[in-house]
Amino acid sequence: MMRKIISFAVVICLLMTIAVPSFAEPIPSAVAELYSADGYYVDSVGNGASYSYHVPQITASSPAAEEINREIAERTGNWVESQLKNMKEGYSLWSWHAEWQAYWNGSQLFLLITQDMEGGFTDYSVYGYDFATQTRITNQMILKQQGISEEEYLENLKEKVQLMLEDMCRNLSKEQREEMGFDVLLEKTLSWADMEQPMFIDGFGEIETIVKIASIAGAEWYYHLATPFSYG
Repeated sequence: MMRKIISFAVVICLLMTIAVPSFAEPIPSAVAELYSADGYYVDSVGNGASYSYHVPQITASSPAAEEINREIAERTGNWVESQLKNMKEGYSLWSWHAEWQAYWNGSQLFLLITQDMEGGFTDYSVYGYDFATQTRITNQMILKQQGISEEEYLENLKEKVQLMLEDMCRNLSKEQREEMGFDVLLEKTLSWADMEQPMFIDGFGEIETIVKIASIAGAEWYYHLATPFSYG
């Protein structure tokens, strides 16, 4: 009788194991594409190049996932649609690429979307979604689960963006740095390094942040990816 009870308990445990999904690995079909277009385009004045537009959508149907999908469609989807319309009408394109990368941290999915613009400008956007809790992931949630305080994070982030700016100006002389107003650029860069800058967990388990670095020339600033806790 005891052997039958033990066998029955084992069967129940196996059934429970099968019924409960595991989020340790990437979830199959968790991401679909709203736009997927690749090819070669020549406009009416003879400018030609390869284009590649890929815009993701989360396949979950929760309110949080739907909110993220709307934002992606409005920010990146509308932009891609305008480029496809330009191609139909023979107009020039002002960007040729949009791509995405998925990073998993347990049940958490982070979508990093990259758009290459004219003039060497790269636009980044990131969205975090937890399939286990069906909620959107915030910066505060990331820091909490990593055991990092906001103060520690901001201190490291500011140190990182300062190093990035200094590295960009490493070949400039002291006179050139003064002429270009390096101290002003540094002040701007540090002021932008706050909790509002989007962050995510990358494939190595590191926090990455989309930061604004003041520019020596061209636009006032450009987006860059920074790893506040990695100095390699």
